[in-house]
Amino acid sequence: MIGGTTMANGYCGKVLRVDLTSGRIWEQALAEDLLRRYIGGSGLAARFLYDETTSRTDPLGPGNPLIFMAGPLVGTRVPASNRFAVCARSPLTDLWGESDCGGRWGGELKRAGYDGIIVSGQAAHPVYLWVEDGRAELRDARHLWGLDTYELDLGAEVVCIGPAGERLVRYAAIMSGGKDGRAAGRCGLGAVMGSKRLKAIAVRGTGRVRAHDEEGLTRSLRELLPQIKERTAGLHQYGTAGGLAVYERLGNLPLKNWQQGSWPQAEAISGVRMA
Repeated sequence: MIGGTTMANGYCGKVLRVDLTSGRIWEQALAEDLLRRYIGGSGLAARFLYDETTSRTDPLGPGNPLIFMAGPLVGTRVPASNRFAVCARSPLTDLWGESDCGGRWGGELKRAGYDGIIVSGQAAHPVYLWVEDGRAELRDARHLWGLDTYELDLGAEVVCIGPAGERLVRYAAIMSGGKDGRAAGRCGLGAVMGSKRLKAIAVRGTGRVRAHDEEGLTRSLRELLPQIKERTAGLHQYGTAGGLAVYERLGNLPLKNWQQGSWPQAEAISGVRMA
């Protein structure tokens, strides 16, 4: 076990490192210049992945780190800021793999005292990681192996895999939020988690993420919130698919694995049409 939580300016200033092969858990401090250069989230994860892998790293091997990162706004009062990044070498493409996920897990991680978790190695049997207010430990998960992500309940905010990740399906997702169904669905990162025999990461935190200037943040939010509400009205009314026609006009639809970007029939299945 380890302990201690401090945070300021949106950062906790440290990540949790876990080596599943040895069972070792430790904290790694984050230098200020590293945070200034890469900010957090997928930017900081990319730095770690670049430093700790090579072109020969097996995506499903113990040397591929599975990286969970939350940026400085995660856990604050800023709207729509709670998404966290999950990164590793992708078993689907054998290249950089990045996905992100909404819900409450990222904010809970920050409140528990960490900007991220980096998992390396491979456990001898299924385990899950328990993190609570600066303390962390690995627990046996053999009784949880085989459960789907809706069935898994650990009494905390959880990211986990289901049978697809356990069986190393190369497009398996990492799920969060139970029946809310939040997903880090890109790049097959659930298979990376399964290859490590890591069923879940459960997090509880009671800390607070503090901004550098709380009063200034309050003033900015008072100015921005009405604009956000006005400019996202279409998203509330029509959902994600409401922007489909716009994406098509911009050539930004991932058709045939990005071989094409335009599809005249997009309007027929847009959120506006379905509403």
